[in-house]
Amino acid sequence: MSHTSKIGSVQRAIDILNLFDQQNPELGTTEIARALGLHKSTAASLVSTLAANGFLTQNPETRKYRLGLKLVERAFAMLDQIEIRRIAYPALQQLRDQWNETVNLAILDGADVVFIERMLGTKALGMRSEVGRRERAHSTALGKAILSCYPNPKVLEWISTYGLPPVTPKTITDPDQFVAELDKVREQGYAVDDEENEIGGRCVGVPIFDHTGNVVAAVSISAPTARLPLEDIPRMGAMVRETAKTISRNLGYLPRVF
Repeated sequence: MSHTSKIGSVQRAIDILNLFDQQNPELGTTEIARALGLHKSTAASLVSTLAANGFLTQNPETRKYRLGLKLVERAFAMLDQIEIRRIAYPALQQLRDQWNETVNLAILDGADVVFIERMLGTKALGMRSEVGRRERAHSTALGKAILSCYPNPKVLEWISTYGLPPVTPKTITDPDQFVAELDKVREQGYAVDDEENEIGGRCVGVPIFDHTGNVVAAVSISAPTARLPLEDIPRMGAMVRETAKTISRNLGYLPRVF
């Protein structure tokens, strides 16, 4: 597309959205106008339109704006194009075929993990998990695997923000116990959910890293407790680790130690 064929107001709206990042999570209309060299009334009209459509949301206390949930909806509409999902697919298939149980791929979003891929085994009574489904991170092996990659101060900050509500009677709800659980995950190289998210279900999860070395997702196998006895968990953990290692490598991760 040539520069002359761009629609100015649309480009300015996009420029406004692009101003928000980790360093600038909230911006006022005056700051936006100054950053883009716009008249304040022009910036206010654009911001108002973006807010009315859910792309920006206003903090009632500071009167500043932050990115809105509509952007999350649009992002999930592009799930089929998410690079990690495409790259992970062959390795997930192989893991599913090895165990013939449900294999999951998920990312962390606030308090929850969001499933971005799942493959069901052919056995009856497979564990339920749908693409786009959300589960509380602290009660799942997927969530524990991702959170285990955070330093403990960041984990405690996450706990203070989202809490550790009980999902089943076996969910870990004590912060000290949860931090100790993550230490165990780091030590053994995989996370376990033993009926903490769903009574009658067990899950084993391992984190996935990208080319920058940051955790970006986790992969897990879930199965009814009857088909996944505790003595099989180390063997399953080793196989899920190999799958995570393959996916991470294909994302460009070059580990010093995995």
